Amino acid sequence: MTSTIRRSSGAALALVGLLALGACGSSDTGASGSGSSGASSPSTSSSTGTSGDGSGAAQGDKVDAGEVATRMVQAMEKAGSGTMTMDTGGETAKGDFRYVDGRLEQRTTVPVEGSEMEILAVGDFVYLKGLPGQEKPWVKIDPAADDPVSQMFKGIVEGGLSDPTRMAANLKGTQATVTSRDADLTTYEFSVDPAKALGSTASPSPSTSPAAKPLTMVYVLDKQDRPVTVSTQVSGQTVEVSYGDWGKKVEITEPPADQVGSMSFPSAG
Repeated sequence: MTSTIRRSSGAALALVGLLALGACGSSDTGASGSGSSGASSPSTSSSTGTSGDGSGAAQGDKVDAGEVATRMVQAMEKAGSGTMTMDTGGETAKGDFRYVDGRLEQRTTVPVEGSEMEILAVGDFVYLKGLPGQEKPWVKIDPAADDPVSQMFKGIVEGGLSDPTRMAANLKGTQATVTSRDADLTTYEFSVDPAKALGSTASPSPSTSPAAKPLTMVYVLDKQDRPVTVSTQVSGQTVEVSYGDWGKKVEITEPPADQVGSMSFPSAG
């Protein structure tokens, strides 16, 4: 019984870690220029060219991924809220998000071994519902704590999910290629070291190391610089996040205090 709980918890947390990494990538990605445009290449202008984002970049051009991400952040903030669907290779997570005072809050439902886990990122904390072996329905994760699980979720709060502007800053200097562009969509592709993407203080799961392979990321933005899809290659697996329902009314609140407890870890043996 204990071993089953441990195995289920491990699977859940691994998927959450993957979600965190994908969400961070999507945050930047999803977080950027608004319809008003921003800078993509050194020359920043609000001209729209013939279509697509406001950068004026053409297919084959090299641009700064951090500047692209900044425009996405601005676009998401301007939209205010939306929904997302994340395909993690055989499993689909769904959620919605909103910006509150420039800070991103998110609610996501993730399928785990025939069940579901709900994840809330509100303020400085992350809440999980659906982990087996817990005393209360919800578990509260404090990224400021020093246990391994809390440190894993530090990447969610500090790496981009709650502060996509910071995530965009982490990508500054990374070169992206415009691989496709038409009247409605622009596609950017680039590779980046996981530690650089998430920032030196973030500790995502799976954990990064000096030998970690670069992440390959593909951002598809609409003509208002909002993300349509964001794809990330993680450990040989592709995570694709699709966005929509911009401006949808979204309510995200912390769980009732009497339903929240600390995480319980199964004892060894």
